[in-house]
Amino acid sequence: MIILKLEEIARKSIEIIKERGGEGVTTAELARRLNVPKRRVYDVKAIMKAANLITTTRDRDGTKIFWNVSIESSSSTEISRIRSNKIKITTTGFITNVSNRGTEVIIEGTSPSMSIEPL
Repeated sequence: MIILKLEEIARKSIEIIKERGGEGVTTAELARRLNVPKRRVYDVKAIMKAANLITTTRDRDGTKIFWNVSIESSSSTEISRIRSNKIKITTTGFITNVSNRGTEVIIEGTSPSMSIEPL
């Protein structure tokens, strides 16, 4: 077992969780990949969950961790993907139009940017 500071475990955990994307990663796999005790993974998981950075699901394979926000930048556009069944959108301007098209929602506003966060 390698001895790592909790900060290093958190940093490496974030990299692995983001890398796995929508597939998620189990706590057991995370502990194995980091070569640390599961209790350290649980410490990091609890902090990230409290900060709304991750969501977790539980199934027969154990607890699976998913990154809530994954931001990809291309020139002046930022795209956010949030794993949540409820989100909040805020803007400095006004929301002028909201339309629902099946599996997507289009939101238009007067501000050049909007913030999205899971609830």
